[in-house]
Amino acid sequence: MPATMSSATGHNAMPALSLDSFKGQFNITALMDKISNPVLEPHRQAKTILAKTGLQRPKESLQGSLQVTEQLVEHFDKAEKELRRLQSQLDRQMQKLQRSVGEAERDYQAEVIELEAVVEEVHEGFQSLDQQMSRAGQTATKIGDRLQSAESLRSRAEEAISCIQYMQNFAACTDFAELPELFQDSSRLSQAAAMTGRLLSVARDVSGARERAASPSKLPVAAAKQGSIEQAAHQLEAYRALLEKEVIASFDKAVHQKDLGTMAECAQVMTQFERGDVALMQRYISTRPLFIDARELALGQGAAQVTDTSSAITALRSLAALYKAIVQAVKDEAIIMEQVFPAPGDALVMFVTRLYEQRVQASLDRLLVAPAPTAAAETLQQHMKLVTEAFKRTMALAESLQEVVGEAANVADLANAVFSDILGDYPDIELQWLRLLHQSKSSQMSVEIAQEHLTWNLESVERCTVLSTEASCPSHVRQLFHAAANQQTPNSCLLQQISRLVLTGLAAAEEAGLRASQAPYGVATAGSASRTAIAKAASVASSEGLGRILDAMGTVSVIIGLVQQHHVKVIQPRVEASGAEAAACNAGLTGVTKSVEDRVLASLQAGLTAFFAQVDRTLTTEQKRIDFRPPEDLPPPLDRPTDACLFATSLLTTAAKAVQQLLHGTNSSAFTSELAHRMGALLLNHMQRYSYSPTGALRWKRDITEYTDCIHGFDAQSADDSFTELASLVNILLVAPERLLGLIDGSLRISHQQALKYIKLREDFKTAKIGSSTLAMLFAND
Repeated sequence: MPATMSSATGHNAMPALSLDSFKGQFNITALMDKISNPVLEPHRQAKTILAKTGLQRPKESLQGSLQVTEQLVEHFDKAEKELRRLQSQLDRQMQKLQRSVGEAERDYQAEVIELEAVVEEVHEGFQSLDQQMSRAGQTATKIGDRLQSAESLRSRAEEAISCIQYMQNFAACTDFAELPELFQDSSRLSQAAAMTGRLLSVARDVSGARERAASPSKLPVAAAKQGSIEQAAHQLEAYRALLEKEVIASFDKAVHQKDLGTMAECAQVMTQFERGDVALMQRYISTRPLFIDARELALGQGAAQVTDTSSAITALRSLAALYKAIVQAVKDEAIIMEQVFPAPGDALVMFVTRLYEQRVQASLDRLLVAPAPTAAAETLQQHMKLVTEAFKRTMALAESLQEVVGEAANVADLANAVFSDILGDYPDIELQWLRLLHQSKSSQMSVEIAQEHLTWNLESVERCTVLSTEASCPSHVRQLFHAAANQQTPNSCLLQQISRLVLTGLAAAEEAGLRASQAPYGVATAGSASRTAIAKAASVASSEGLGRILDAMGTVSVIIGLVQQHHVKVIQPRVEASGAEAAACNAGLTGVTKSVEDRVLASLQAGLTAFFAQVDRTLTTEQKRIDFRPPEDLPPPLDRPTDACLFATSLLTTAAKAVQQLLHGTNSSAFTSELAHRMGALLLNHMQRYSYSPTGALRWKRDITEYTDCIHGFDAQSADDSFTELASLVNILLVAPERLLGLIDGSLRISHQQALKYIKLREDFKTAKIGSSTLAMLFAND
């Protein structure tokens, strides 16, 4: 079996190798497979056969592997020799190639050196040529300048000769038919006009020079003589007048025939005259349909005798029709003027200006007739609305025309000029309207009426923003909000109106409240002494008295808040561009707020005084002496306060609730504390009006408890302390005589002189003794 394998593998020769084997995509793994496969492949096949037949033994397998290994070593030795042979072959080829490349490189470098030398020579030649061309160009330029100068001198000389000849012709001629052909040919009018102007300028200069050179002592120059320069000037002026007349006549004829070419030629000729083509522009514009056509002239005529909304709408429609026709006419004429006049922009501006001065101004004058000084508020309002709408439409017309005119003129200035007389005294008419409206509502004060004033002012401010220029707007808005001290129309600006409205309303509320506080209040008005009847009577008395003033205060607070919001949202954005006007508005608002606050405080003080006077009258009327010195056989109920106490606390509670509904925070606390303090002082004074038995003192203590409970509802801590002190003074009326000294010097800690005022209120003041001393003697000295 090994012999068979050996014979099978011995015939496997190593494959041939060449340089071509390494070209393209060379892979070392493929090369190794190529060398080893002739040995390994037969061995694999034999091994597979033996494995299938089961004839292979371990020893034989090992021998076979050794033979394969020896054959592989032999093959790789041969491959190494072959690869060395190929390397030598490749080295010989590389050497031959390097020699060939070196020779080619040397030849190339030699050619490059030769080419560089040639390029350098060419470059030097171009530089030399460029210098020669530059010198030749400079020489040609100098020659050209000299030729041009010579030609100019020649032309000027010829022109001067022609001018002298023409001047001689005008100086000698007696009839224009004798003049040269230039001044006779109608096709050369432009040249004739230009030459006439130049000749006339020269003649005037010469005449002027003569007059300046003449001695002042000499007589005036005599009349022009035939052939003189003065005669030439006279004839030139006459000819120019004739020529201008002919051009104008030709232009008028061309306008009638709509011959734009001839019109343009005439306009070009007229530029040679002193007035230029302005005269033709004026004549052309005067022939436009908007100035002469009956149907066009009827536009805008409907803007007359505006008496109501319907007629105002009709008038504005007529004005809109006129403005639409103006825009279309300007667009059409701009096209024609561009073809006719050398300065079409000037002609178009002249046309637009005349339209504003004649058509727009006339229509607005008919539409915006100033109202009579005695006109009603509705008439003034309608007039100002009409003015505003007409102004908006006129400015819109200006914007449309500005697009056509371009930068040649500011059409907005023409629109503002039209309204200069109409708005000359603005915003006086707004102030007059506001004053009339205020007069119709000035006797009342309410949030609704104040809101109406703000709405009126907003309407005026919005119109003012439209009708005023950017520079005057802050001043006008400020006048509508806060007029100067020397304003001729009082109660016209918003702050004046609100101030008068508020102060008048406060005064009326105060007067009504004081009058109501003097009305009777007690059992006579309540009908009975039940708590329900007393509470109802107290509610009526409080609402008609102090409550009316408090309601007015609430209304004033809301109104001032609305005015402040109006200032921030409406006024301030429109006056902030002017620091002075903004400061004036702020100062005016601050001043009005301060004056209103002072007046509110005064009304409140007056209302409180009247209120406690009413409480005091009620206590005096309803409090009976028997309440505190009841008969011994008819003891009073100690679980119920006296009727006078119930009437007073009900009135006080109702007032406190009204205050708490109106005021909040520190304002509410301060006011309720004031109520409590005043009530405490009033009760202390009321206490000293009566004398008290022990039972009566208990009733008074019950009343004090009721008053204290009432005050507790006010959340006035400092006032609670005073009521606690008042309750402690009641003990002076309750304790036995022998315990007074310890009470006063101990827990009360008041002077004997002060305590004596309350000790005198005891029923037993004159009879009670401590030892041998009466109460008066005991507390006579501290």
